[in-house]
Amino acid sequence: MDEGRKVKIYKELAMKDMLTGLYNRNSYDEWVKEKQQADGTLIVTFDLNNLKHCNDTMGHAMGDSYIKNAAEIISRVFGSHGRCYRIGGDEFCVVIQNRGGFDLEERLKELELEQQEFNQSHTIPKIQIAYGFAGFDAEKDMDFEAARSRAGVKMYEKKRALKGGGR
Repeated sequence: MDEGRKVKIYKELAMKDMLTGLYNRNSYDEWVKEKQQADGTLIVTFDLNNLKHCNDTMGHAMGDSYIKNAAEIISRVFGSHGRCYRIGGDEFCVVIQNRGGFDLEERLKELELEQQEFNQSHTIPKIQIAYGFAGFDAEKDMDFEAARSRAGVKMYEKKRALKGGGR
């Protein structure tokens, strides 16, 4: 393999999550360094409910399947509007910089619909994606991580509501 191709492959491995094909935490951290303040940028955070239960009862291969299927749904719904990242085990985020014509409520409805359709056609594991969102606001946020933190608070509220709702 020539050196140029090797470099390209290694760079991709450093910036992409191997399981999902989404951008990884390294890529996200690089973006944050470059965009110290990106006024108006929207961040949507996601967390998968019941992954631990899935791993514990059905095995890690099924847990990996859950992660991959959820990532595909997130990417289908948000990928053409922003960059999708797998931040950690079952945590994802999407960064949307150019919000012209972007309707968050429509995308969230589409996310819920995609989950329902997936869950109706697959017996296990059932996908349940909690989400939260926040726009970077220079008056509220010291840095971009503060906006992601605000989105995370909303996501965990949604996560508790989904678990409490027995959905």
